[in-house]
Amino acid sequence: MAVPAIISGGPYGKNGGYFSEFTDNAPWRFGIPRKTVSGLEKFEGLDPAYWCLHGYAIVHTDPRGVQYSDGDMVMTSKQDGEDNYDIIEWIASQVSMAGNSWLTQTQWFAAAEKPPHLNCLAPAEGWTDFYNDTLVRGGIPSSPTRQWIAHTATRGQNKVENFPLMATKYPFWNQYWDDRRAKLSNINIPVYIVASWTSMLHTGGTFHGWLGVNSIMKWLRVHNSNEWPDFYQPHNVEELRKFFVHYLKDDNNGWEFTPKVRLCILNHGGKDIINRPETDFPLSRQQTKTLYLDALSGSLKWDVPAPSDSSVRFDAQTGSAEFIYVFHRRVELTGYFTLELYVEAIGTNDVDIFCAMNKLSPDGTVLRHLDIDPGYLQDDPEAEQSKLLDNPNMHLAGIFFSEGPHGRLRASHRELSEESTLHDPRYTQRASQPLGHGEIVKLCIEMRPFGIIFEAGQSLRLTISGRPVHPELPSLPPPETINEREIVIHTGGRYQSALIVPFIE
Repeated sequence: MAVPAIISGGPYGKNGGYFSEFTDNAPWRFGIPRKTVSGLEKFEGLDPAYWCLHGYAIVHTDPRGVQYSDGDMVMTSKQDGEDNYDIIEWIASQVSMAGNSWLTQTQWFAAAEKPPHLNCLAPAEGWTDFYNDTLVRGGIPSSPTRQWIAHTATRGQNKVENFPLMATKYPFWNQYWDDRRAKLSNINIPVYIVASWTSMLHTGGTFHGWLGVNSIMKWLRVHNSNEWPDFYQPHNVEELRKFFVHYLKDDNNGWEFTPKVRLCILNHGGKDIINRPETDFPLSRQQTKTLYLDALSGSLKWDVPAPSDSSVRFDAQTGSAEFIYVFHRRVELTGYFTLELYVEAIGTNDVDIFCAMNKLSPDGTVLRHLDIDPGYLQDDPEAEQSKLLDNPNMHLAGIFFSEGPHGRLRASHRELSEESTLHDPRYTQRASQPLGHGEIVKLCIEMRPFGIIFEAGQSLRLTISGRPVHPELPSLPPPETINEREIVIHTGGRYQSALIVPFIE
């Protein structure tokens, strides 16, 4: 008897490869206790021990060039989509796809090719546009991270596409990069998307996937955890099965009554809101509000600043500037953030800008959100939690904790595209616009979406720097910048630098 098939396609090998070893050796296995999985699962893929028991075939494919597959590794591209089209049509039954991270981007590209036998899709946190979401976000290449993923985390017998070299060879948009942007508007099948606010690599692409697909049958769940433990939590696995039962087994089980959007809103140091139902995202009741930067006081203000100009300058390689706002009542900010910044580069014609938002306690302590619970299914949960909380600087702690939304932009890449909106700036990436001597330019910096609560007395701190404020992945070098000399941030008067926030009543 034929059974529905779910494909997990990605570059890590059928048994997980490098990342399975990485997880096994990580503290608390990144919140995935051994007792929750069988060991048969592909890294970031579905566990066959569970899914086969419930009447599904799990297809763990290795793309071309991975492990013992023939050919060279050319992934995150239209080619990957075409290859998976052939796999889906070879199976030619009730077919879907599932998985996290790279196994998600494979889904976007495969579905964009519109294989007739692909019934539905379940992408859980992954990019849709390799250039803008990850490799050259804001025009700043993230070469160390991608070098590690391409040449250490993936394994094969033949050649591997050199992504960092391609970012150097083709710094601006062309056909090569266009082939690595999934054609989301082609996707009109049912889609169940899982996202988080806190992934350094995947938040931007996952939300763009939600906004870009052309299906009216789409669902979004934004959790308050890390993508790895969330993917294997039993209640989340059961919910995913409910989605597949409906669309792969034609069971009228009421899935269609699932709220279209469910959001977890983070409250660092307090109690999160869990799975709040919404009708859409961004939220229709969102109010656009503006916090103006004031360089004189180092503060953020709702009121338009005084008509006189002010500025702050710092070393482009080692320095930063901070701006703070203290909340006088409980406030929720949920959605896309944008930093509009007037910048001058001293002694050079280009500059890289990094920005991040933090939540501070009334005494000025940075409040961080615990994304992975080390006590999950442990014999003494509180003792395991204490081991982490008492040593927040432990190796890989950046994966266990998160702080707030962040952004980056190379000034010469500042030209906005037609897709750009006030809350979601997007860039043409087609040509360089260097700065003239003494020129002050306006940058609209995309900050990844976030959902956060501030209690009365807590503060929002905006940090602007010439170097990364938050690392993409712990233990890896940060991206190299082009920065030299000094950066000047102009505020007030003619230069109303501002943080655009999504205010929720």
